[in-house]
Amino acid sequence: MGTYRVAQICPNGHVATTAADVYPEFREAFCSQCGEETITQCPNCSAPIRGDYHVEDVLYLGSDYKPPAFCYNCGKAFPWTERKIASAVELVNVQAALSPEELQQFRSDLAELTKNSSKLQVALSRFKQVMSKVGTPIASGVRDIMIDVFSEAVKKAIWG
Repeated sequence: MGTYRVAQICPNGHVATTAADVYPEFREAFCSQCGEETITQCPNCSAPIRGDYHVEDVLYLGSDYKPPAFCYNCGKAFPWTERKIASAVELVNVQAALSPEELQQFRSDLAELTKNSSKLQVALSRFKQVMSKVGTPIASGVRDIMIDVFSEAVKKAIWG
């Protein structure tokens, strides 16, 4: 049986360390990539952010760690997830071809796509419709923003 280490991540999703609890020398009070203050706990419930999964006496040669989108303890989105959704909505809004209601629906659909929820197929369909409306440059920008918070299944369904 293993345990999760504690990750230290900035609100933009840059990972300072995936084992802040056992390697304090890798901690960064402020992100070396963007300068924002880093966190090791969920801002909502104070549960530690899960980092690498460690099993005693097993040697690890590398990590493909990806910051979690949501807290395992309270279910709230982490700041980097919220910021990416907000940035994607703002980018689509720049194109200005959507009504306020459509923008709100787009925000909701992005949240569903990050959750892999039961509403996934409906959210996928609407997401693709919006991407066809906004054109290639905006759709490409949304892809670049959201690629890190979508699951592999969602990425494959959207972008093949």
